Amino acid sequence: MFPIPWEARSDAGVFLFNQGEYWCAHEAWEGIWMNAEPIPKKFYQGLIQLAAGYVKLQQRHYKGALANLKKGLERFREVDEAVGDIDVPILYKKLVNQSRGVRVSLFDQGEARVLARAWDLWPKIEYKVLHPPPAKG
Repeated sequence: MFPIPWEARSDAGVFLFNQGEYWCAHEAWEGIWMNAEPIPKKFYQGLIQLAAGYVKLQQRHYKGALANLKKGLERFREVDEAVGDIDVPILYKKLVNQSRGVRVSLFDQGEARVLARAWDLWPKIEYKVLHPPPAKG
């Protein structure tokens, strides 16, 4: 058996997360988190907690979902730089807005509307552009 490089595991986790496969993303990132240096460790711990929050949201366990989203956001607040090709401060801002939207949906519109509203708000993890394409013209 050959070990899978952490970059491949990270990319797989991002792909799975962006497809809504939050539990599988959580599993892909867990091995990285357990062996990471302090800054990436906080980032991956935050991703894992966010993924757990989205799993809870899918299961309609709203209190647990909000608790996990909050924990994940707290981890991201501690990271003020990019990790790999992911701009953590930009992702943090998107997640803060999404988390607010879930809370508003839950408390103002009631449980039945939360999932529809949350799906519209769930951000995707995007890679930062390291080398922008040359300008045309």
